[in-house]
Amino acid sequence: MLWIDGVGAYLVCLGSRVTIGGPGGHTDAADVCLLANLSRQHATLIRSQEGYLLESHSAVRVADRAVEERTHLNDGYEIELGSNVKLRFLLPTVLSATATLEFLSDHRPSQSVDGVILMEDTCLLGPGREKHVQCPDWSDTVVLFRRNSQFCCKSQSNLFIDGKLMREGTPLAPGEVVTGPDFRFRVEAIRDFGA
Repeated sequence: MLWIDGVGAYLVCLGSRVTIGGPGGHTDAADVCLLANLSRQHATLIRSQEGYLLESHSAVRVADRAVEERTHLNDGYEIELGSNVKLRFLLPTVLSATATLEFLSDHRPSQSVDGVILMEDTCLLGPGREKHVQCPDWSDTVVLFRRNSQFCCKSQSNLFIDGKLMREGTPLAPGEVVTGPDFRFRVEAIRDFGA
């Protein structure tokens, strides 16, 4: 989870395949379980060299067209799962293969989440439409990135981890708080989010 003060909470999915579905048990739960009348594994989002695909396992519409098996996803496409769950797929920048999902309907996971980040290697936080998470009140951009399976971050602003000045590329331990001149966030490891 990525918790950003004054902005929201985001589920960060790191795999190249992310399943979306309704509430499920521990063994068959989707990566993103929504409180909605969906099958347990309703659809799968797949990141590949060619971009993103959506694979349907139950009733799915993308850009107002029914999906029988697979379809490519483009920036801004609306995804409808079942009869009333609506999401928007966003690829805000060509500089990163990270994508995001916005909730358009009121269906959310059981934990309070404002969006889903389908993270490849980098995630941009800050002001401007080209950011994965838009933080309009921030003066600078923060790049959250993965190095050797650990999260790190960098910015033109000085960053502090739990109050101590951080060098660029310092790994973040789960739960550590990162602060800058006008922002504060933390990355937290979670277990059994979908259950």
